[in-house]
Amino acid sequence: MANSVDNAGRQPIERLPITTIIPRAWIGFSQAPWRFVGLTALMLVILTGFGVIARDLQQSSHWRLATLGDLLLVISIPTALIPLVALLRLADRLLPPGSSNESGADPPSNRQLLWVFKQTAALALLEGVILIGAMNLIRVASAVVAGHSGVFSNLILFLGGTALAIWTLGQSLALPLLVHHGHRPLAAMEHSRRLVQTNRLKVLALLGLLLGINLLGLMGACLGLLLSLPISALLLMASCRTQTPWVRESRQNMLPT
Repeated sequence: MANSVDNAGRQPIERLPITTIIPRAWIGFSQAPWRFVGLTALMLVILTGFGVIARDLQQSSHWRLATLGDLLLVISIPTALIPLVALLRLADRLLPPGSSNESGADPPSNRQLLWVFKQTAALALLEGVILIGAMNLIRVASAVVAGHSGVFSNLILFLGGTALAIWTLGQSLALPLLVHHGHRPLAAMEHSRRLVQTNRLKVLALLGLLLGINLLGLMGACLGLLLSLPISALLLMASCRTQTPWVRESRQNMLPT
């Protein structure tokens, strides 16, 4: 498994199968296209519907209606996580098996949807708190230093923003890894960090591919998102089927001692 250790006590090297995720994603999508589109439509309806209602209520002069609008906006995020988790689990189940050296070739996690949803909500909350807290810390530190030196204030903003961007990039695969391996939030975050650390260029290529696909999906009155979002989910889940290369350490471990 991806989280097992080798004989030397080190975590195995994992490589993203970036060259095979596109055809595998298309094969997975072709097995149940209407289910993918239906879950995506449900997620978009929840987000846009709650968002429009919340915005109208927030513009009301009555404080109770404005508070209700804020509450609806907050509720829309965990509510949209339910079809999102279902979409990722469906993608994980329908992806075709890959090569024999895939470290994630074990069956997808059989955890109940409710359990996965709870862990996903905890992961989103934890990462949100860290992200917002770090942004506020950088802003406050920059404001404090600004009274003494504008150069150091800008330097704090630059270094803090760079560190936060690197951390965010390292957590880009935490959610699909949580769904596929049945991780808890902290384990998913650590697994994502290790995977991104050893596959920086491939992760950047994957994120660029996802960005391009969804930019195309925004065309045509955003109806293309009904196709681009399921494909994106399949690409993310295919990236969790990491490969363990044939390295010198593994050959040495196979020899008798």
